[in-house]
Amino acid sequence: MINGAKLLALVPARGGSKRLKRKNILPFAGEPLISRTIKSGLASSFVDRLIVTTEDPEIAAVSEEWGADVPFIRPTHLAEDHTSTYEVVAHTLTQLRNYGNQYECLLLLQPTSPLRNYKDINSAVEIVKRKKYKSLFSISESLEHPY
Repeated sequence: MINGAKLLALVPARGGSKRLKRKNILPFAGEPLISRTIKSGLASSFVDRLIVTTEDPEIAAVSEEWGADVPFIRPTHLAEDHTSTYEVVAHTLTQLRNYGNQYECLLLLQPTSPLRNYKDINSAVEIVKRKKYKSLFSISESLEHPY
């Protein structure tokens, strides 16, 4: 919770990776890549619920094995190359509202940032609380051009 508001951690993970096939469940440091994000989110003292949204049954199963909630499978049209994160978030929040669940705060955790830990998450939430920000995102400068 953040100042009495329920916090949903959302992990978007699609199965159709183009450059690195099945990247979200490939081993990284001995466990599936997505597991590191799930563990960090669940360890945060602020997260009330952690959901993985995916169209892929195997990603859903692996996510559940690591403690994530996967209350529904995302439609495949929301897991394409051109699908925006906004569309995925909007779909998830709508689905949850349909189940009678509402959250005041959203924490978006990309599974492709496996070095982020629960301390990083807690620090970011503390900044939001202290500064009374409406949003916050982290970035880092790339050492070389990705293309």
